[in-house]
Amino acid sequence: MIPAPRPPAFVFDPHACVGCHACAIACINEHQLPPGVFWRQIVTVNPARVPGMPTWHVSVACNHCLDAPCLRYCPARAIAREPTGAVVIDAGRCIGCRYCSWVCPYDAPRFDAGRGVMHKCTFCTHRLEAGLAPACTSLCPTGALTLGGLDAEGAATLTGFPASDIRPAIRFVSRRPLPPGPAGLQAAAADVGATGHVDVQAIAPAPAPKISLRSEWTLATFTFVAIVSVAWAVGALLGGPRVRVLPLLGLGGAAMALSGSHLGRPERAWRALLNWRHSWLSREVITWPAFLAAVTLWLMIRPGAPAAGWLAAAIGLGCLFCIDRVYAVMARVGRPVLDDGAALGAAVFLAGVLAGAPALAAAAGLHRLAAFLERGRALGALPSRDAGPLLDEGARGLSPASAAWQHPALRLGLGLVAPALIWALAPVSWAPAAAACAVAGEAIDRADLYASLDVETPRASAARALAAAL
Repeated sequence: MIPAPRPPAFVFDPHACVGCHACAIACINEHQLPPGVFWRQIVTVNPARVPGMPTWHVSVACNHCLDAPCLRYCPARAIAREPTGAVVIDAGRCIGCRYCSWVCPYDAPRFDAGRGVMHKCTFCTHRLEAGLAPACTSLCPTGALTLGGLDAEGAATLTGFPASDIRPAIRFVSRRPLPPGPAGLQAAAADVGATGHVDVQAIAPAPAPKISLRSEWTLATFTFVAIVSVAWAVGALLGGPRVRVLPLLGLGGAAMALSGSHLGRPERAWRALLNWRHSWLSREVITWPAFLAAVTLWLMIRPGAPAAGWLAAAIGLGCLFCIDRVYAVMARVGRPVLDDGAALGAAVFLAGVLAGAPALAAAAGLHRLAAFLERGRALGALPSRDAGPLLDEGARGLSPASAAWQHPALRLGLGLVAPALIWALAPVSWAPAAAACAVAGEAIDRADLYASLDVETPRASAARALAAAL
């Protein structure tokens, strides 16, 4: 990437902030934002004002990071850095894929449903160019939010503010000691807990996650179809059932069209190809139709050439690797490492089942089992999940009745145990049943992955810090 100009930085004093929202209102007035739209938000740690526990506010907007992931990973190249150092979104280039909001830990990019594009704080770049400070800093009545230099003295992190290595342009300063870290919060919480029962869910309510299966079911469907399609091609090359080109192309094309419906501006979908140098999402968009084209070449033009088949399989596996990387670089807390290969591992497992290759299926199946168990442990280790709201089916975009499909016994029994038993009892005659069970199990796992996805936000970070102390 081109070296970023050194931007100015927000300087924030949490002890001086009284939570009056003047900075947020100034932003609304300066940019004529519609009702209910906020580019700057006030996050409160200990919003219940529990006696004995410290309370402070954090004013958060886009921090125009020097290593801004929204800029790096935007597939449409709709985000750029101004000479002032501000990171801005070009609404005329945005496709409304929302991916910038998935990789940002500060909840800065917001979706404008009316226009179908993303928007966020611009650092008041028009004011910076005129030698003026941003509106939010100019109208803060207590001087809690000011404009300074990125290299000025001050802390780079604050309890309740998402920690990251993307170098946000914000510094925390105060004439008094900054609010306590985890150890200090735990000490205060110990005193509170000594006086009686502590209701963590009431004191530290976690916000609903930004991503849910209900909102992203189109993407879950597309990635599942991609897994099955690539597994079918690889399995056929290893001796499994022959690939039928028309069903595969029809299914793959329909899934691609379905994923495009996720965009706010689907007519600009072609722009998703532009950032292939940096964006895994662009690479996914490129490799999927390339896989379909390679399958067509293999089955319709050179059906007897195994090299053409392996070329198609290699492109398909490369697409699944890109799909996994799309989610690996998201701003996720407690991200299960083995999920970084969820799509690729699932395809290898299904290919082994389809081809009747026990060694391959067993090796990949053990990986799938370990990944599933790790995901459950990672979710349970998050204090905000234990507190309740983020584990609640409604918060995850599910109804209590539909959440029954997420039971581990169903996922493991259907997707792993059943195929193994069928193989042991009737490996030939019941091979289609084993494959059907494996596919159904992977469908459940893919849905569970999307149901468990969550993105770091300032509100979630504040709730997690307090819940961890309590």
